[in-house]
Amino acid sequence: MLYLPFKIALRYIRGRSGNLFSVNTRLSFAGVFSGTSLLVVVLAIFNGFQDQFKKSLFQFDPHLIIQNESGDRKIKDWKNFVNKAVDKLEDKAAVVEGMIQSPAILRRYNLIDYVFLRAQEFQTDMAGNYILPDHFPEIVNPSKLNYIANEDVCLVGKEMAILFDLRVGDKIELVVPRGQFSLKVGVPPSMRTYKIAGFFKTGYYEHDSRLVILPIERAQNLFNLSSDTVQQIVVRLNDLKDLSWSRDKLYEIFKMPYTIRTIEDEHRNFFAALKLEKTIQITIVFLFIIAAMVGIVVATYNVVRSKRKDIGILKSLGLSNGSILTIFTINGFLTGIFATIFGIMFGIFLSHNLESILLFIEDIINTIGEWYALNYKPGIGFWQKVRLIPKNVYYFDHLPIYYDIEFLRAVGFVSVLLSGIASFIPAWAASRMKPIEIIRGADS
Repeated sequence: MLYLPFKIALRYIRGRSGNLFSVNTRLSFAGVFSGTSLLVVVLAIFNGFQDQFKKSLFQFDPHLIIQNESGDRKIKDWKNFVNKAVDKLEDKAAVVEGMIQSPAILRRYNLIDYVFLRAQEFQTDMAGNYILPDHFPEIVNPSKLNYIANEDVCLVGKEMAILFDLRVGDKIELVVPRGQFSLKVGVPPSMRTYKIAGFFKTGYYEHDSRLVILPIERAQNLFNLSSDTVQQIVVRLNDLKDLSWSRDKLYEIFKMPYTIRTIEDEHRNFFAALKLEKTIQITIVFLFIIAAMVGIVVATYNVVRSKRKDIGILKSLGLSNGSILTIFTINGFLTGIFATIFGIMFGIFLSHNLESILLFIEDIINTIGEWYALNYKPGIGFWQKVRLIPKNVYYFDHLPIYYDIEFLRAVGFVSVLLSGIASFIPAWAASRMKPIEIIRGADS
């Protein structure tokens, strides 16, 4: 039953000239093609940035943080709690350890600024040196550093080194609050000097510009804590899908007054902002696709107008209203399918090669600019090199790209569905035409 309507629809798609697509089909194809391509490129880049940010956080930050909310807010006999947590989480946990985190003041010569101090466990080798764990961020200076001396040393972010003009081997003073608050003296401070052993890079600017990392034994001395006391117990999971399950399991061990916060709780506003931005991006680009669907409506309506005589003849020969409806619906539907498939493929290709394309355009702009400056504005520093992907702003070595396969499927489905709906509207009007009136008015 569908063979004849399908064959006629293909004939209308090709047009009278015998080309691959008729003029109307080309316009419809261009609208859907550009809309889906744009959507894929925008979301691939945006998802890439989001994925890079999340990796930077999830790779370094603890996934679950357990704190004591009563009294002095410290956790005593913490290694016993760690052993219980490891048994409860079974193979879900990659690392369970004690940690100390606190705001601090950094002082070096006349420079005074605030930083954030984090102390974590380091294993020691035969010589007593601290071994950097596998989940520790990349050490950029000195390169390939895998241990630090067992003394008052610290590791700082590479951006902090730039901000404070620090070098490996420099000494800094850290000032932190120690003890309980009292009305007479407030909170007594504790101060100690540390030698910088290296610079790390997490990929998250807030960490790399403000975070100072110490071995936990050194931080216990700084805060005047005993070796069996920490401020938090933290958990790193093998898979973040187990985050809720792990928290529920830990609540079986850590009753009140202990609280358990996840990494999503710690960065709730950040993740909410990312989600809002993604929603806005999707909405804007989908509006573009909907605008392309209007093009399909117009194109199919033009086909209907140009084929009025054919419609009258087909109906006179006994073709039903449903068959006429099918012909023109298939016309727009097939256009939408082809445009969506090629649009998604081109969007993937374009986003995958976008950095190379931008660098090529950057070279052209700089070549033209330097030539113009050399010939028309010599000697005054007229031209400054253009950087379309400034790494000091975006903080990535390469433009991050990430494809969400499930979302690409959803884009394809919605685009094809909208194409079918858009073509159905004028196709319905075509199916309601009366044969005699069509033939009489076909040439008017």
